[in-house]
Amino acid sequence: MQPMTRTSKGKTMENIPIVNLPASSPTPSPPPIDSSSTKVITQTRRSKRRLNSEISAQDDTKTSGSSTSKGISPQPTVSSYTNVKTYKRQKITSTTETNDAYAKTKATYAATELASLVPQHHEEKIFKNFRLRRIVKENHGHDINQLAFFFNLNNYGTPIGSEYRKDYNKHGHVVRDVGDTSNILSSVGDVQANIYDNEHCGDHLDIMSNFSLEDESGKNFNVSELLTCCWLHRPNDALLAVAGRSKIIYIISLATSSTLRELSGHKDVITDIAKHPKDDLHLLSASNDNTVRLWNTDTSQCLYIFETSASAICWNPSGEIFLTGSYKGHILQWLVPDQSLDSENPRRFKEKDLVINMNELHMDAIDCIRFVNGNVLTKSIDGKLEHWNPETMYIYKSYNIKNGSNNRSRFDVSLDGCFFCVGTNIGSVCVYNLTTGKLVTELRHRRSIKAVRCCAFTKDYKQIVAGGEESFIWRYDYVSNETLEEWEKWTASD
Repeated sequence: MQPMTRTSKGKTMENIPIVNLPASSPTPSPPPIDSSSTKVITQTRRSKRRLNSEISAQDDTKTSGSSTSKGISPQPTVSSYTNVKTYKRQKITSTTETNDAYAKTKATYAATELASLVPQHHEEKIFKNFRLRRIVKENHGHDINQLAFFFNLNNYGTPIGSEYRKDYNKHGHVVRDVGDTSNILSSVGDVQANIYDNEHCGDHLDIMSNFSLEDESGKNFNVSELLTCCWLHRPNDALLAVAGRSKIIYIISLATSSTLRELSGHKDVITDIAKHPKDDLHLLSASNDNTVRLWNTDTSQCLYIFETSASAICWNPSGEIFLTGSYKGHILQWLVPDQSLDSENPRRFKEKDLVINMNELHMDAIDCIRFVNGNVLTKSIDGKLEHWNPETMYIYKSYNIKNGSNNRSRFDVSLDGCFFCVGTNIGSVCVYNLTTGKLVTELRHRRSIKAVRCCAFTKDYKQIVAGGEESFIWRYDYVSNETLEEWEKWTASD
């Protein structure tokens, strides 16, 4: 393996500015939620009994007299491995309501709760003004498997979404606090990890560093392809964790352009990694060896091994629970043992030890999971995306992504939790409003015809970066109405 090296833009990348034709303008308020679109989850019997119990407790005066219900005790706080059985016992079940009453009560509750949880400030019309402004082609020629901005919200708090404002100097460059790293973007594809400055000299997308994983005979795609990455903050440094077919997690320093350490232990391809939401020390990884592992990234030590088949993982923002998605479409919720994270030998846990809930929302492999506003978004490669509550199992909305079937694609959620974007198999990016559940826009360009494997919002969601097949990265930018009018004048004069 070679250390990360500085790479000139000309040798590694192409920067092709693109100017598009204009479109529409201003911003109305969003329409009300259509609760009739809410569907019912198909669950295991155990999950359904628990759900009926909670529905009855919240609306027992409105349900049929033929069904009885018991009061629901407050949800226990789970903070340790020994509390798992207690946690399960305290989730009291009740008798099953009729199917009609169940569906009606669930739909009403789902619409009301979702409206209260999702932020109500929306600027969805800005997406109508998005234009393709940058194209980058990396030199490896394979899929871009993941894109990740380094927002570093735990250590640098600034406004997000529409509240975030950029300041510019007289040269048109962004004036940025040294702690604000939201302009840094990473990509992984083939045997390379590339790091970009998304605001170089204004709004250029330029490469900063390149890391390449090679064996003695050169690049070996089948053995060393990188599939996933995430950022870790350190004082005076930014670390990028990358992993894939090599079965090893590499911790790369951006400050020194070198590999700091390697985390070894997995016996098969690593499909996903995620940093702990409360610190930048611990890392979760999922592998095809039927284990999920929790690591200390400073000591390279594996702390816990969770025996399960997982294709995707995601932390609950509390850091006490994480979710795994399987190749069969199952979603498991795991409790994190509240014990010393510095034991010498990793402890092993089975599903029966720590799993508190299981859902069967999907019929195909899960490729992405995200928490948003206390709820969960899960997506499978058949193009189905579900928005649901991890405690009550209510489902708020089922999405069938336009042109999204048979496509492995990581979606992203705007930092304010209002929108999500997801790639399609025809080269476009769909943006949805999480409150209304409606498709806001589909970003397309005639040059983008290959599948999109991943996409990401910037901090103010005025740019969306997408990566896909044949090593292309596409950046769509918000363009003001004034600029669009100027473009129209240029077109007319030509």
